[in-house]
Parts: sequence; C-alpha cells; structure tokens
Amino acid sequence: MLKVLKVYRYRSSGELIADLENGYVLPLNSDLTFSEEVPRRVSRDIAPESTLYRIEVEVGTQGRHKTYRIIRTWEIDLWRLLGGGTDNDALIALKNALKNKKHPSPKSADPNAPIEDRIDISMSEEFSEDERQYVGQSAGHPVGFILIIASFFFLVMAGLWGWGPPILAFAAGVLVICDTRTSGDNSKIKEVRDAKERLRKQEEKRQREAMRDVQVWATFNGVQFERAVAKVFREKGFDVEFTPQSNDKGVDLIIKKDGAVSIVQCKAYKKNVGVRAVRELVGVRATWPNAEEAILVALFDFSRDAKKFAAEQNVKLVSVAKDYLKTDYKPGA
Repeated sequence: MLKVLKVYRYRSSGELIADLENGYVLPLNSDLTFSEEVPRRVSRDIAPESTLYRIEVEVGTQGRHKTYRIIRTWEIDLWRLLGGGTDNDALIALKNALKNKKHPSPKSADPNAPIEDRIDISMSEEFSEDERQYVGQSAGHPVGFILIIASFFFLVMAGLWGWGPPILAFAAGVLVICDTRTSGDNSKIKEVRDAKERLRKQEEKRQREAMRDVQVWATFNGVQFERAVAKVFREKGFDVEFTPQSNDKGVDLIIKKDGAVSIVQCKAYKKNVGVRAVRELVGVRATWPNAEEAILVALFDFSRDAKKFAAEQNVKLVSVAKDYLKTDYKPGA
C-alpha cells in the first residue's frame, strides 16, 4: 500500500519528522531519508511546524510490525503560484490556494485533451479517488463491507440467534464485494500513469530551472539550502552524505569523489558571511584529519576578512551566486 506523509519540523531542534497520523512519527534526516526506521510517539504538547515537503512511502508488514520504504519525495511548488516573491508572499499564496481549493479551475470537456487537462492528476504513484473513478476501479459496493461488519455483530449474538446469521451475512458481503469489484480499464490505467510521468518530468524541469534562479535560492531556509547545495555537488559527480541535523558538529555535508573526502558547511545568509564562520570551520577541520578539503558555501559572498583568513588557512570558499549561478545579484542591490 502506498501512502503520502506530511513532513513537519520541530521548532526547537529543527529536526524533521514524517507524520503517520496516528500519534506516531518517523524521524527524518535533512535529505528526507529515515534517520530511524521505528516510529516514535509524539507528545501532544509538542506542536511542530508544517513544511512544504511530502514523502510517498510503501507500507508493508514484517511480522507484527509495519515497515516503511520511501518511494519518492517532493516539495509543494509555490513558486508557480508566486512567479517570484518573498516568504511572506509564499504564505499568502498558500492561504489563497487552500481557500480556493473548494473552487478548482474548470477542466476541459474536450475528450481529445490530455487527461491531466480533464481531471485532477497527482504525481503520486497511488491513484486518487478521481483517478480510480476515471479508470473504473472499485474495491466493491459499500453494502458488501457493511454486511461483513454486521457479521461480527451477529457473531457476538450467536448464542441467541445461532450461527446462521453471521455466516450468511459474511458470505453475502464477500459475494457482493467480489461481484462489484473492478480492476479498471487497462488502457485508461496506462493513460493515467503516463500523465503522472509527464507531470513528474514537468516538475523536475521546473525545479531544474528554479535551481538556476538566484531569487529562488534567496527564499530557501537553512535545510532547503543544504539540500540545494547537495544537489549541485551531485551534479558535479560527488557522492553526498548528510549529517544528522540535531548533531552535525559543524559539518552539514560530507562529499566524496575518487576516494577523497571533504567536509562542507553551508550558510544561507542574505548578507556576506563573516570571518567567524571561517574560524569555526577551521576548528571543525581539526577533528577531520583525513578530510581533503574544508569547504564553506555561502549564498552570496564573504567579507574581506573572511576571504583573507580562508586563504591563510586553506579553506575553500564557494559562492552559489557567483560560482554556480554566475550572477552578481544581491537582495536590495
């Protein structure tokens, strides 16, 4: 069974968690992988803040316990709603999107139009109710399930009414479900799956284009910035490992290539990164004697003192704006 989980963040520690909607959560690393595979109960007194991340998981069983395997992760794309803008704009857009959810944009009545223009199609592998209805999938008539549930009530009353009612109710429920269950039209199922794949490719393209826009980078929080920097290193052929967010000891990413290991600290500051950050990384590097390089990544630029001290201490400075995006843009400049 596939299930989509919402991701939340603890305000105090910044730890990410996936909500299982039953009072339990699964702890996550900053790259949205499971840091623990055993769910933990969350206190009612703790109110984590919502994020725009979602995780699709495959739910299985192993003995008496449920297992969860991540299929895909994504982030709700507000940039499409904004066309640029600030975090405050994003909140306003999200509120408007939720408010307008009851009044979705009209779909095309043209039977030759792509299916995503005619019904709501999600990127999830799991079929939504609209999608199941379109392809003709049905788990069975509700009456069948009601009869099966009623059979357990009759079973309790078997001492008074005998074994006939529960057996008949259960058998009738199974027959109704089997008679009304449909697997759907294979051609329509393929049509919906193809549409989902098109939407995923469109989203990937949109995300790639957004990654080349410095104003998009400027909206990232610390965790989003780390993930974006990790994506850049992967594009350059590095294997990237995230450190636990609650105990990173001054290192956000560990990157590896051709046997060489380097440590990376990320600073999503809107202003120039100062010399203090360089000093901190120099101290951290002392605990990583086998690290090939110590790399400090900033969104925009570094102060003059930071550049001087980094050169003296052999710390590599990387500006996302200048070195990756090739732009001199700065907020307010």
